[in-house]
Amino acid sequence: MPAGWAFELRLHRDTAGDFIGTGLLRLRGVDMCYLTLASLDNERAEALRRIKSRVEAWLDEWHSR
Repeated sequence: MPAGWAFELRLHRDTAGDFIGTGLLRLRGVDMCYLTLASLDNERAEALRRIKSRVEAWLDEWHSR
């Protein structure tokens, strides 16, 4: 994460066995983006890779503004 940013993640499995959850991006303690993460994958490593990709895409867009 870039300096000043924090990411809080809560994951669990849905009835199909895929990881789902929520994420919260904060900048210096201020809530900036609440992510609803659905249908990530049934493998934890792949689910985390997809989450990382979504967070990086959001941060790239935010920094471009």
